[in-house]
This record gives sequence, C-alpha cells and structure tokens, in this order.
Amino acid sequence: MPVTNIMSVDLEDYYCDLPFSEWSKYESRVIKNTERILDLFEKYDVKATFFVLGYIAEKFPELIKKISDAGHEIASHSYAHIDLRKVSKKQFEDDFFKSINVLEKITGKKVEGFRAPFFSINKDNYWVFEILSKKITYDSSVFPVKTQLYGIRNAPRFIYRPSLENIVNEDKNGKLVEIPMATHRIPIIGNIPIAGGFYLRFFPYWYMKLGIKKLNKQGKPAMLYIHPKDLDPSMPRIKEYSWYYYYNLKSAVGKFERLLKDFKFGTAKEVLAI
Repeated sequence: MPVTNIMSVDLEDYYCDLPFSEWSKYESRVIKNTERILDLFEKYDVKATFFVLGYIAEKFPELIKKISDAGHEIASHSYAHIDLRKVSKKQFEDDFFKSINVLEKITGKKVEGFRAPFFSINKDNYWVFEILSKKITYDSSVFPVKTQLYGIRNAPRFIYRPSLENIVNEDKNGKLVEIPMATHRIPIIGNIPIAGGFYLRFFPYWYMKLGIKKLNKQGKPAMLYIHPKDLDPSMPRIKEYSWYYYYNLKSAVGKFERLLKDFKFGTAKEVLAI
C-alpha cells in the first residue's frame, strides 16, 4: 500500500503578505486560481486540507462551501494573515478564534487544524501552542529548516506531539499533534525544504520526487502545500514583494500536476484518522 501524503492549500490572495490595511486596494484573483486547483484535484481524485484565511472565507463564503462540499477539509490559516512573531497573546487569540468561528459557520463542520502565516513559529512564541490546544486537534506550522524568513532547524521532521513548554521536544501525552512540513535530509548539510510553494518552483521536479519517495520509504507521509498564487503566472507585480514571489511561476502548474499524478494524497484529518 502506498503511503498517503498530505496535500494542503494555504488559501489566501496574492496580496495577503502585505499589511491588512492595504488589502482593499487590490483586485482579488483567489477564486479563479482556487478553481484551477480544484479542477486538478478532481482530475487526480485528490482530497486536500485547505488552510483558509477567515478574511477570504468571509469575502467568498460560496467558494469555501464549495471546497468543503467537494470533500476537502477546511482548517484555519488565521483571520488576517498575521505574523505570530509580531503580535501579543491577546491579538493572536482574538484573530484565531475569529477565524474558527467564521469557518465553522460557513461549513457547519468543526475546524481541527491550523497553520501559522509565514510559518511564523519560533522559540519566542511557543505560547501559541497553548492557545491552539484549547480549540483544535493539530497544527502544521513547524518547518524543520532554517532560512532567513522562518524555520526551527532542530524541530522533529515527522508527526509528533509537541511539549507546550518547548515544542521541539515530544510529549507523548500531549493534546496537540504537529505535522511538520516535508524536508529532505542530507548528511552534514541538514534538512532541505521540499514541501511546495516556492520550493516547488525553485527545485527541479526530480528532486522533489526523490525527497518524497525517501520519506514514503520510511513509512512517513510528506506534508506539502501550495498557494493559489503559485499557479498564477500572470500574478500582478507588487513593489514590496521580493524576487522569489515571481520566480519560475510558469513551471509550477506542470510540476504540481506531476506531483498529483505520481503520489497518493489525502487530508490531514484522513492521515491522522480524526
């Protein structure tokens, strides 16, 4: 039996990395780009977990209901795409609970999972997990790499239950499950990110495939992700965005389709048997 990997979508619009106050200036492209993803999922019979911004859900409730009714899982990606490294406990809690309420009202289903925008978990905000554990079953915010933008290099690479005191440590009796993003481990060099998004566009497809196969050979599912904007070669230019937002966008659809064709995927809930 092939290992069931986890496919996820960070459902946000192309402008959502900007401050929230700027969003109203931009024309949305999220419906068209998400429909493209849904069509590919239907073509390859893939069910995925959509980590949805509460703001997007409020603005386009019919899109979220369509995704849910198609058998995909709806999880939280916060309400306003906040960077958890830059907010207080109260600000995060308010945003998180608001997103949960919006999503559950639209779908009529309990939200079980969360992913932090920008993978913004570090040693200074482990308190986030205490708040998450009050409301949901799993988190998927830990990237066991170290880049200029994010990552916890010494975090576990595989699904585990994090200690609330120090999330790089395992607590076998912990309430919350963590699903780290997929990495390929190279001796001496360390963990290389292969989870999707920019890395899908940056690495050759054979390298992504090699890394996922290696994980599956160990009996481990790979947690992968895509943004709707990753499959939009005509994404409008935003002056505040760096080069990597636009790098190799034309290659992404073909690579993404090959992933869906070559591997078995399911939702986080399915893989965790929730």
